Parts: sequence; C-alpha cells; structure tokens
Amino acid sequence: MKQIALIAFDQFTDIDMFLMWDILGRNTQDWHVRILASSPVVTSAHGLAVSVHGPLCEANGADAVLFVSGKQGIPAALAAADFLPSFELDARRQRIGSICAGAFILQRLGLLPDGRATTHPEARSGLLAVGIEPVDQPLVCHGNVATAGGCLAALYLVGWLVESWFDVEKRRATLLPVLPAGQQALFDILIGFSIRQGQIQRIGSRPGA
Repeated sequence: MKQIALIAFDQFTDIDMFLMWDILGRNTQDWHVRILASSPVVTSAHGLAVSVHGPLCEANGADAVLFVSGKQGIPAALAAADFLPSFELDARRQRIGSICAGAFILQRLGLLPDGRATTHPEARSGLLAVGIEPVDQPLVCHGNVATAGGCLAALYLVGWLVESWFDVEKRRATLLPVLPAGQQALFDILIGFSIRQGQIQRIGSRPGA
C-alpha cells in the first residue's frame, strides 16, 4: 500500500488540505494518507484546529508528499528553524507536489531544477523574484514533481498523482465521486487535458525560447 503525506503548518489554506484529504481518503485499499506537521496540532487560516498524524520527518519515507499552501502560513513555515531541515525528499523515488504557494517550498528544497512552476496568480511575482518562471496554467510537471496553481487545481494534482501510479481509469474512479452532477464528463475532459498540458510543458521548450 502506498503512503501519501500531506504537509501542513499553521495558517494553511483550508480547501487545499481538506479537498485533497477528502478525495484521497475515500480510497483505503491502494494508499494511506496522513497529515504531517512540526507540531501535534495545526490551525488553519480560518481557525480550524487539526490534530496531525505524525512529524514532518515521516514524509521522507512516504511514496508521495503533497505540500499545501497558505498566504501567511508559507512564509512562517519557511522561516521556522525546524521546517525545511526536516525534509530529505528524493524525486527519483517519490512523487512530490504542491498547491499554490507550496511551490515556494519546492523551490527552497531544490525540487524545481527546470526553473518553472505554477502557483496562485497573486504569487506569480514572488516566484519570479526567486528565479522561477511562473507558468499560467493549472498544472506543471517535471518528472515526479508537479506544481498546481489555484485551490481547485487540487483535482488536477491528485489526478496526476493517481494516474502516474496507476492509469487513467484509476484517476477517473478516484475523482468521479466529487465532480458536479451532470458535469462529470466535462470535468473529466478538463482534468485529462490539464494533466496532458502539464506533462507536455515538461518535455517541451520554454515559451519564447
């Protein structure tokens, strides 16, 4: 059974965490998802206290590590003395992803070697400031690393993860329960397109290059 770690911290964006937790938590046969943080309890941006399942260092042994976002939470986490040193991630054996400003964590961990990522539109200038090209699309993949931009792009990040491990049908089965009634086919096309788009960008040249 594969192990998935969701990385949390105080002031994390609620929907980032709980959407991925809900989608991934519906399958208990193929993977086990856990929330990890540097303290036993973290508080979301909207004030919801969450008890976590283990310390950050347990992410190093997980098969997938997904970083959530947080407008105030990300800067505070990056400034904490015990946050970044807790990670010894390896993109050769792990799937690693981020939502929105979580891309700044991947950058600090040296996990964006091609210098490109997506994030929340309001954080694009911040990526540029640290030498990362912000790509205006919901998903950008580079090998086993993917960044997603916009909270609802969690659908694409989870879809990418599941499809990369299994296949398109497993991805569809995983996401179908949360898609709007009467629009499942439309969302399936959009999710599939976004995953392909992210992968094409990975193997293609930079725009304007």
